[in-house]
Amino acid sequence: MDITVTPDPFNLVVFDTATIAALVADIAATLEFPPDVAITLRVDELLPHPILATNVDIVDGVAQLYVSGGNFEARNQSRAFSEPHARAEITHMLLRARDRLVAGFESAPPDGELTLAERQAWDTYTWGRVARLGHNVHQQKRRYDFRMQHGFTDAADAAFDRLWAVPTCTWYGIREVCAETGAVERAKPKTPIDLLRRGS
Repeated sequence: MDITVTPDPFNLVVFDTATIAALVADIAATLEFPPDVAITLRVDELLPHPILATNVDIVDGVAQLYVSGGNFEARNQSRAFSEPHARAEITHMLLRARDRLVAGFESAPPDGELTLAERQAWDTYTWGRVARLGHNVHQQKRRYDFRMQHGFTDAADAAFDRLWAVPTCTWYGIREVCAETGAVERAKPKTPIDLLRRGS
């Protein structure tokens, strides 16, 4: 499998490129990610915890993943690498990349064009799967993030519970949830480029 991780080497955080690439390879094999699809992962070491962001797109047949350094960072030690956090985040990104390739999300817009509500619904579906794979996922935090975009209502909570538990979903299903909660017109999220501009 063709896997590229940047930067190589890291300069601002205590991360190792080869270690992260090995994690990507291991997780991709476990998820049965299409082996003929190249994976590029860019870790933005300029963005520490608590600035968290991920993007996943398929461009010219390549799975292009972006993650802020804070997503991989240990919570009790600044700039230090946390393998459990990295494993969970990479699993999350590769599941979404696989969705875009073979699981009913082929018509979904690029991540930068998703609304906040669409992204939270898709993330809820994905984090539920990550949790069922044995990772430590803070469900209540994910529920709060979902409520922020879909409302603090019984209907939103019911939609969250369905997305969290459902074994399979499609882009059409995500759009249905957004219509059901009344969140279809919410604004799109900040992209990594926007985050970089804010920090410059």
